[in-house]
Amino acid sequence: MRANPRSIVFPEGDDSRVLEAVLRLVAEGLIGRAVLIGDRGNIERVAGANLATDGRVRITDPDAFVSDARYREEYRRARGLGALEGEILDRAMRDPVILGALMLRLGEVDGFIGGVRTTTAEILRTGISVVKADRRAGVVTAFSIVTVNVDGGPEERLYVIADPVVNPDPTAGVLCKIAEAAAVFSRQFLWIRPRIAFLSYSTRGSGVGKSVDKMRLAAERARERMPEIDIDGELQLDAALSPEIAGAKAPGSALGGRANVLLFPNLDSANIGVKLIQYFGNAGVVGPVIYGLGRPYNDISRAATVEDIVNLALVTQLQS
Repeated sequence: MRANPRSIVFPEGDDSRVLEAVLRLVAEGLIGRAVLIGDRGNIERVAGANLATDGRVRITDPDAFVSDARYREEYRRARGLGALEGEILDRAMRDPVILGALMLRLGEVDGFIGGVRTTTAEILRTGISVVKADRRAGVVTAFSIVTVNVDGGPEERLYVIADPVVNPDPTAGVLCKIAEAAAVFSRQFLWIRPRIAFLSYSTRGSGVGKSVDKMRLAAERARERMPEIDIDGELQLDAALSPEIAGAKAPGSALGGRANVLLFPNLDSANIGVKLIQYFGNAGVVGPVIYGLGRPYNDISRAATVEDIVNLALVTQLQS
């Protein structure tokens, strides 16, 4: 990361957690440049004497953009606004999240992280309408990265959870596209060989229902589209992660209880699953990481810690 640091815009730049995370990233040489959008006086007051600039921290007041013709025109173009929609444009030029997204769209920064004071719905809405989807990705989705120490030792195991943020109730077709995106993400950014499980309350027909059928069909389609990857479903979580339980519940499974990409049937289950890990598990969780937009644009929870922001900043730079 130190060899190729990138720039990230933080639209909630006066939040104390964001400031502490940025100062840590700068001090450790883990970011090229941080752009903090917010009132300069508030930022300097919160950061105190610790706010080292030396070109790696830039503070931008939202008021500076109100009359910026270039930003106004870029937003008009992104949203397809007409000449009579000036009031919408005026409001947008005072919204730090929109301004940060425009910086990213214009290539002035390499990545975006927002959400410590903004709802996920608003972050996603702005990203999709301003940054836009990357059609090559095939889907806009999200992944949480879970790190687990094996048997309490130094070895870490990585898992990818999809989709805890974007798609409320994906169809079998959308789940298949999410699986393809997760496979690319796992190989390209985490350097792991994906082993994909389509999760359910059923394993190999032990239960019945529309959700079971959906996960089974999605797994079948994913195997057809990615024959080189180990894929199975529908599987219960224990059959996806435990070789012993897989042997009993899903003998002959291509995963053998060693899945590292976990596709949940809907947003409810994926989001709750991530929160359960965070609150009751001994694993680390990074993200969610938004995947499928034209540039690295990430949402972070309003409950995020400084460590969460630092970790997501590292992943965001890897996406650049």
